[in-house]
Amino acid sequence: MIDAGTTVGAVTLNVANLEKMVAFYRDVVGLQLCAQDAHNATVGTASRELVHLRHLPKGRRQPYTCGLYHLALRVPSHAMLANWFHHYTQCDSPNWQGASDHGVSEALYLCDPEGNGIEIYRDCTHTRWQVAADGTITVYAQMLDLSALLLEGDDVPWRGMADETDIGHVHLKVADIAVAKRFYVDILGFQPKTELLHSALFVAAGAYHHHIGLNTWRTRGAPPAPADGFGLAHFELVFPHEMSRSLILDRLRNAGRTLESDADCVLTHDPFGIAIALRAPPKRR
Repeated sequence: MIDAGTTVGAVTLNVANLEKMVAFYRDVVGLQLCAQDAHNATVGTASRELVHLRHLPKGRRQPYTCGLYHLALRVPSHAMLANWFHHYTQCDSPNWQGASDHGVSEALYLCDPEGNGIEIYRDCTHTRWQVAADGTITVYAQMLDLSALLLEGDDVPWRGMADETDIGHVHLKVADIAVAKRFYVDILGFQPKTELLHSALFVAAGAYHHHIGLNTWRTRGAPPAPADGFGLAHFELVFPHEMSRSLILDRLRNAGRTLESDADCVLTHDPFGIAIALRAPPKRR
């Protein structure tokens, strides 16, 4: 089983228009520009790098492939979710997709200018979670009252995302749920939390509702994204210490998975070609 302290780290996206994407994540999403050069940029908070943007001047768009469904930015409170939503409406709500009360969380959905999904959410108190004796969790999708949300901020002037904001989870588009389960549960050791009629699976380290979502809603049987495709390049799994990462690296080797060293992390790929950077200890700015 994967260490309960494992979390999702930064997400790296291959992008066509670096300046446009930086402006969106800074001005609309509310993240800070942490670093930028001619081909790369990083946005996040004062203490966390959250999204890396990598310019591909000759990249390809192939929408019917496995990859990112959305990255999920988790804010620390309902008031901060309300503050963000008020700010977003002042930006004319670009690329809006919807909102839901999931019982475990309240979530707002949009996409960036290149179609990468974004969720802005906050976790509900654990007393609202419907957790079964075996650890599985009931998650639903009910209408979130957006009119009320606009009135529920804390009257603090908007100054960007709170420093506590992190990547709470990533949601991936895959080709086969059974294959995904064998990799993410049987090999990596995540615990299944919610499964939807063989079309979606949500898995977590420890007692969280999910760190990784997987679905085949539009990609059943789809191929991997090409290496030069726009969209998800890789996402990070951050382990609490080197021993916990080493255990997972051994399990991946024993399962015959390819591992590649890359700076201070190890890269592997799931069965759908999605790259995962295994990192320890947490990288902080």
